[in-house]
Amino acid sequence: MRRYAKASFAGSTLGSGMRRGRLGLVCLCVLGLAAFLGSSAPSAGAQACPNEAFRQGPSANLPDCRAYEMVTPADMEGQEPFPRPNLTSPPPTVSPDGETVIWSAFDSFGEAESSGANSIFLSRRGADWSTESISPPLDPFPFLAATFPQGFTEDLGKYVVQAGLEPPLTPGASTNSPNMYVRNNVDRSYQLVSVGLPADLVKVSVTRAPAASADAGHVVLVSPEELAGDCGAPAKKSYLCDWSAATGTVSLIGRAPVTDEVLTTSAVSLAGPHYRHSVSADGSRIFFKGGGEGCGVCVRINGATTHIVTETGAFQIASTDGSVAYVTEGGDLKRYDVAADELSVSIAGEVQGVLGASADGSRVYFVSKEEIGGSGTLGENNLYLWTQGAGFKFIVTGDTGSFFTANYESEPHSRVTPDGMHLAFQMDEEADLYSAATGELACASCKPSGEPATLPSYILGGPAVMYVRQPRNLSDDGRYLFFTTTEAKVPQDTNNLGDIYAYDAARGELGLISPGTDDCGALCGNSPDNTNDAFGDASPSGNDVYFITREPLVPIDVDTEIIDIYNARVNGGLGSQNPPPEQPPCTGQGCRGETSTPSLAGAASTGFVGKGNISAKQNCNKLGKEAKKLSKRAKRLRKNAKKVKKAGNASRAKKLNKKSNRLAKQARNKSKSAKKCRKRNRGASK
Repeated sequence: MRRYAKASFAGSTLGSGMRRGRLGLVCLCVLGLAAFLGSSAPSAGAQACPNEAFRQGPSANLPDCRAYEMVTPADMEGQEPFPRPNLTSPPPTVSPDGETVIWSAFDSFGEAESSGANSIFLSRRGADWSTESISPPLDPFPFLAATFPQGFTEDLGKYVVQAGLEPPLTPGASTNSPNMYVRNNVDRSYQLVSVGLPADLVKVSVTRAPAASADAGHVVLVSPEELAGDCGAPAKKSYLCDWSAATGTVSLIGRAPVTDEVLTTSAVSLAGPHYRHSVSADGSRIFFKGGGEGCGVCVRINGATTHIVTETGAFQIASTDGSVAYVTEGGDLKRYDVAADELSVSIAGEVQGVLGASADGSRVYFVSKEEIGGSGTLGENNLYLWTQGAGFKFIVTGDTGSFFTANYESEPHSRVTPDGMHLAFQMDEEADLYSAATGELACASCKPSGEPATLPSYILGGPAVMYVRQPRNLSDDGRYLFFTTTEAKVPQDTNNLGDIYAYDAARGELGLISPGTDDCGALCGNSPDNTNDAFGDASPSGNDVYFITREPLVPIDVDTEIIDIYNARVNGGLGSQNPPPEQPPCTGQGCRGETSTPSLAGAASTGFVGKGNISAKQNCNKLGKEAKKLSKRAKRLRKNAKKVKKAGNASRAKKLNKKSNRLAKQARNKSKSAKKCRKRNRGASK
């Protein structure tokens, strides 16, 4: 029997006109009260928020004292973040403190160097959000070369990237083939990963990195050619290599010492997706498949020895340190202990797949058609939790096709907290949240009234195949679950498009994260992951939720045609993004200042000889600089329009050209004003 915790909706009256109309008085009272009480993150609607001054307009409806912050620059010269991240353009990826985010756009803007068809940016939060390009420079043929990010370290301090032919970024880089590098985002330096590519390698060959250790000290890459050093024969193409930052060399992962009785005679590949920890956090253990007979799944240890995990089975998931792994063999789920080199007897049979595991591997969630311990339904998809030393817990039985409604390896729909005590998953078009501590299963996407969902809800972000981890739809403590749906769950959701919701398990409440009122029309598709509002990532605490939207949510965002990245932050909001409204022009008596009788003493200028008082000269340089800046932006927009049109997006190119023409006209007007200014100054000095 399915058990659900009923969700309620908090904060339905947060957007009252009375609060907005009495902004000044309320701000003073609220800020004083918050300082007196020492409140940090009060429940929205339960008491006033310390950031009430920023919770106006669209932010007024947010739960948990959240307020919107615009992450991307207000002026990106026609560029915008990719609306639907894919394998070559990463989703917004957030640091553990929630204050740094990496994202991608089609091309560079501002003073950044051109990086071809895919540009990567890093934004940091301070007194305001600042953005810099972290893409490697490319040659002037953007459609012949592109930047392909392959993974980021947890703190976003480094990332693995495939760069173009020119210019080479380190000594020893090939000039005939794209190279793989590790970029340090702090000192902006590069390390060459694809060491030893042949000098005569043709340009069409590509080197790809499917995984890296947590600190990028090890990078596992697939090379189309034998590399110099120890990544080549006896393996056949392609070669799976392990690059070490400590030594600056690569080694063949599939090669084993003679004593291991495992000899690589065919190409090898990683055993599973990166986020399933096929590479351990420190890079000392690498799970792979292939490499000849008897290696359904193998593990390479410290670059020295190779153990066979299973001859015919399939890798499912490993602990973050690589000490244990789960595999399926003949439909049975088994646990492998690396240190003991032992594969357990069957944990369960008829296993359909693994939804996730705890970071230490002590807990694993899986689906089986078996009836285990008298629970579940034989022949149906039963969801279980197995805990080392404690055994099984039955969670729920789903319909055929539940739990794995998509290819869970490339677009996973489940999330597990690091301690394994909470599981978020999709079933029967619902987003559900399970607590191992209480044994309760909550329907996170059910309406506050208790009605079941009638339209699908999705737990998804960008594809996770190439990246270190999945997007954080579930906070590390299991409190917040973020999902996307086209169904209106609350009155504020009126657009019938994909919107992002937050389920708060601590309070059993459902809140709207995206505005829910924007209508992007033909700019959007019909699926929830192809609209103007798309979930990107969240901080481990869930206090920061990053998403993509076309709706202006802060006063400084004035371009409704450009997609931007926003953060719905607990106790957030920035003064620089919420300037006070301009005062209306004075009228009548309000325009008159204090009157006084002027003193005529000393009114005449003494010792002056000339035609009269000299007019003050105007500063014309400012007008000239503004004209140049506008002209430069117009040229970049025209350039970007040509690229977009060449890529097949004629409607987008038309909009960029229109904006370019508008900026060019403004530049001409500024230039004329500057010329008139200089002429007046020359006349005034005669």
